[in-house]
Amino acid sequence: MIDGRVPYRYCPHCRAELRDESAFGRTRRVCPECEFVHFRDPKVGAGALVEWGGKVVLVRRAVEPALGSWCLPSGFVEYDEAPEQAAVREFLEETGLEVQLIDLLEVRQYTNDARGPGVVILYRGQVVGGEPRPGDDASEVRLFGRDELPEDIAFATHRQVLAQWREEVRHR
Repeated sequence: MIDGRVPYRYCPHCRAELRDESAFGRTRRVCPECEFVHFRDPKVGAGALVEWGGKVVLVRRAVEPALGSWCLPSGFVEYDEAPEQAAVREFLEETGLEVQLIDLLEVRQYTNDARGPGVVILYRGQVVGGEPRPGDDASEVRLFGRDELPEDIAFATHRQVLAQWREEVRHR
């Protein structure tokens, strides 16, 4: 057991049972037969902060974690797509809105997700088409002004970015 979670049990190459051993400066799962080392990489997420009519687009989560809370449209990057593609795809899936990314907004680490630690890459974007409708793992799409943001924002990284957005809008 590493960090309270049981990672891979068997080697994906030769099927031998993995052991916890010191490798590359920390305890990792290592195969005693073929010397495969399992590196526990963080999940990578991507999303976008999009203003539309001076308000930010948020979705209400329809699934755990944080069922019923609000968040920026975002999700995990698939193995064969760029983070930018993932942000655009997730936005469309969750909101029905097509977006164009303008620039990189934030790259943040998170460690408080029950599914494991990760990195979220957030972009600033603008709506270029579509009609707002909830989809995928969102039950509602809403626009919130600077002083209308809900209290129940699902993820710490999203709360931080939205607080920065609120201050930015205040100083425009």
